Amino acid sequence: MELLVSLALLVVGLVIGFFVGRFFQQKQGAGNSAQTEKHVKEILAQQAQHHIHQTRQSLESIESQCDVLKQQIEEYEMLLTQGNDSEDSKVPFYGEQATTYLRNNLKKSDKARVKRVADTQPRDFANSGSGLFVGRSEQNNAEKQ
Repeated sequence: MELLVSLALLVVGLVIGFFVGRFFQQKQGAGNSAQTEKHVKEILAQQAQHHIHQTRQSLESIESQCDVLKQQIEEYEMLLTQGNDSEDSKVPFYGEQATTYLRNNLKKSDKARVKRVADTQPRDFANSGSGLFVGRSEQNNAEKQ
């Protein structure tokens, strides 16, 4: 029985303590809600200022990149216009010189080639002639001419 009385007193004490705590919390909460709202507004204002600062920095960096890009485009256009204007004053393309050089060398190499007679057989490079490739003096003279 003493156990039931002590448990009942404990439950009654917890219920009374809960309501008393809630009353004091509401009383302090009314005063703190104004301070809390003020504190939240200050934090939001600071965050807004920080956001504006970062946005301005981003905008400035984008503007500087745009300026650099404009300068590069202008330089590129100048190079293109200079390239078109000064084509006549430049040295001719090396391909012309190369083609004349090749033509001259090919003519010399054509002359240097041995004109072969269609009826003669190719030379036999073995030490001693054998079979069809036995060298004859008539064919050697024809190949030399």
